Order: sequence, then structure tokens, then C-alpha cells
Amino acid sequence: MHPRSIVVIALTLALLGTLFSLPQRSVEAAAPKPDVVLFYLDDNAPYPARLWNDPERTPNLARFANAGMEFRNAVATTPQCGPARAALLSGQYGHNNGVTRNNVRSYDQRGTLSPKLRSAGYKTVFVGKYHNLLREWYPRRAKMRSLSNDWSQLDVIWENQGRFYDWRQYRKGGNSVFGSSDTDHSSYQAARKAIQHIRSTRKDKRLFLVVSLYDGHEPLTPMARFEGHSKCADVGGWSGPAYDEADVSDKPAFIRAHPRSGSPSYDLRQRCESLLTSDWVVGQVRRALKATGRLGNTVQILTADNGWLMGDHRLEGKLTPYSTSVPLYMRWPRELQGRKKIVLEPVANIDLAPTICALAGCTMPNADGRSLVPLIKGRSTMLGRQFIFTEMLHAGVFYGHRPTGRPAWAGVESTRKYSETLWAYARYSTGEEELYNVSRDPHHLRNLAGRPAYQKVTRDMRGFWRDVWNGDKVAWRNKLKPR
Repeated sequence: MHPRSIVVIALTLALLGTLFSLPQRSVEAAAPKPDVVLFYLDDNAPYPARLWNDPERTPNLARFANAGMEFRNAVATTPQCGPARAALLSGQYGHNNGVTRNNVRSYDQRGTLSPKLRSAGYKTVFVGKYHNLLREWYPRRAKMRSLSNDWSQLDVIWENQGRFYDWRQYRKGGNSVFGSSDTDHSSYQAARKAIQHIRSTRKDKRLFLVVSLYDGHEPLTPMARFEGHSKCADVGGWSGPAYDEADVSDKPAFIRAHPRSGSPSYDLRQRCESLLTSDWVVGQVRRALKATGRLGNTVQILTADNGWLMGDHRLEGKLTPYSTSVPLYMRWPRELQGRKKIVLEPVANIDLAPTICALAGCTMPNADGRSLVPLIKGRSTMLGRQFIFTEMLHAGVFYGHRPTGRPAWAGVESTRKYSETLWAYARYSTGEEELYNVSRDPHHLRNLAGRPAYQKVTRDMRGFWRDVWNGDKVAWRNKLKPR
């Protein structure tokens, strides 16, 4: 063989060897960035799963439940709409991003997810319910512009809490007013706007789209076509292990003072009809992604801003440590290929912003959350942290006028780095404590705080708790400080 041929072959083999030995980060950098669509529900607990995992009842939501990645131990770091939404977009705890109640005045978007993604070349769009109390704190378009500047497009409900019918929409370029017809429903309009933005985005432009639905929030008003729908006639009621709990002697005083309902179960029909609306929206958006050729490389995320108690521990609603659990599912045809995968590592809403940013090729150094990419890609089963912090830093009051009697509290959820057993700890402004073995007692039935056999775990959880609070200047800090 000619010497020159030998040299060419050797160089070719060397080049191939270099390509095959490239580090994973370089290979990923060469892969096309994904689009990201976040379906954001309101006030939905991760149970009962039959509300959305039945392909006959909710076929589009069932794709997430039955052929997606399920994060089985997902929590919102706060069980209140406004602070949870700020935490999602900032990747920070409320005591760090400044939003600890339904008051968006202190929210600073600089360094949050949308401007980061825009810098990475993404078109960023938010449709549906945005922050709470917008009309109260941002009553004029000039003020709203300060919130919308960091988004490519904002088409959001301008009403204070959210609205299904008879509402105003703030959008860049002008407002719209909607009435009481079926197509005026805010979720119908969220779907319509989402589809418009998907279709109008250039094929070479990456898209980040939040479809935030008011469905799940009281008064649970579905689109007219789903009211009294036969699909929900046989959904049954919720009567889980903690429903209308009989013995609450180990619970805080505000629960002990709450009477039992006496009802055999919590009626799920209205909540089911609400999710039929959400399912319809998800289906419409999915079809638009498919029609535009984006579906294969779109990371689709389904979650909720916070959980909801349906008679658990005699309570309905939220604002308690028991209402932080949220559903969290992910689908990504290119990467996950429709395989069902369950992730047991505890994760939180503050993890989504750094995760989406990492997928887009950017970073969020000020985020409290961790990127979930190692879990998504199967490189690890843990994220390397020992706990997730949860908080409700103001005594339970709905929108400044209706007291709930639920005290302020702050808590810690341990991870598998601390131990294979998962623990949940909370301390209330009343000085009361709770500790639960979540691995064996996921419904928080047996409070272990103060029991001699669990002194070490309680002491460790208090230590994690102090790690977060030391040096933080937050309203309730002194009242929550361990004695």
C-alpha cells in the first residue's frame, strides 16, 4: 500500500476515534435545542390519579400519566398561587425572590427564566393565568409593561385572581374583553392563543411556551361543553387514608379544632369536568405542535402551581404543609421515546427553571433549584442535596379579607441523599412541630415529632431548617425560630 494511503487511513481512524470519544457535553451541545411547552394547572393535587390517567376520559393527560416521566415525589415550595408562580419562574424560594404572598409588587423578573431563554435565542410566550392580583397592583397598561418586557409575548388574564368568563386579557399590543359564551372561557382562549404563537413562530426559532390554565381553581367552572359530561358521571369520590381523619390528637391545634365533615367521600365530578377542559387544551396544543413539525423535539411538562386538600385531615383547600404535593410529568419524544419512567428522587417547582434553562443552553446561577437533566437523561438517580425547603410565611388569609385560621409555617422535605427513608418536617408560628416518615406514611397520619425514637431525625430536620433561615430577613422568621 502506498505510504500516503496509510497516512490518510491513520488520520481517518484517529478522527473517528476522537469523534466517538467526545465528552457527553460536546455531543449534547451539537444536538438541536428542544422547544419547551409547560402546561400549568391550578390547585391540583397528584391524587387521585384516576382523574387524568384514564385514556377514555382524558386521553391527552393520560399520555403524560401512562407514557411519560413521572416525578412521584414532587412538591411546590409553597402552597399558595402567587408565591408558587414566582418560585417556578425564578427558581428561587419565596424568601429569596421576595414573593411570599399573593402580592406581585416585589417580584423582580431580572435573572428569571424568560429573559435567560430570550438571551439563548428562544421566543418566550405566556398565555392564561399569570401572577395573582394583577389588576390590584398593575391596574394600567403602563404598569403591566414592566411585567411583560421580558417576554416575547404575554396574553394573560388581567383579573386579580383569575376568571373563567367575563374577563379582560392583557396582551402586548392591546387588550381584549371576553364575555360569557363557550368560546370566551379563559382556557379556550389560552388554547387559541397558544396555537397562534406555535404557528407564527419561525421554524428555525426555538419556542418556550407556558399554557397556564385557571382550571382546578374554585369555582371549578369547565367550558360549557363539559358541564355535566357523561365521562365524569362514574368518577366516584375521594376517600383516601387521610380523608376526614378520625384521630387528629397528634395534629396542630387548628386541625384539632376543625370538625369532621361526616360525608363518606369528597365529590370529584366538578374537578373531573374541570380536567376535561384541561385535557381538551392539551390536545389542541399537541396537535398544533405536530402539525408544525415541532412535537418530536418538544419537552412537554405537566404540573400544577400547588396542591389541594380534598377533605384530608378534615381540611379542604391549601396553605398547609399537606398541600405542597403536586403532579409533575414530562414527555420528550426525541429523548424519552414514549417510555414510562418513574423518578423517586424528591424534586420541586424551583427545579423547573434551571432545568429548562439547562436544556436551552443557559444557566441560572442564582436559582435555589437544581437542574433535573441528570434525572431526565438517566445519568443519576439523585440530585446531591439533602433537603427541599417549603414555606407559608404568613398566617392563612385569602386575598386580604377572609381568614382561614391556618398559621404560618416553614418546613423541610428530606431527599434520598439524607436517607432512603423520606421525611417531612414542619414548624408552625405557634411553636408546634410535625414529623412524618413519608416513605411509610405518605398521607401524614402519624406525627412522630417529640417521640424518643425519632429524636435524631427531628434534630437533623431542625438543622436543615436553621441552615435556610440563618441570616434571612423574612417577616415570621422570629416566630418560626426553634426554641
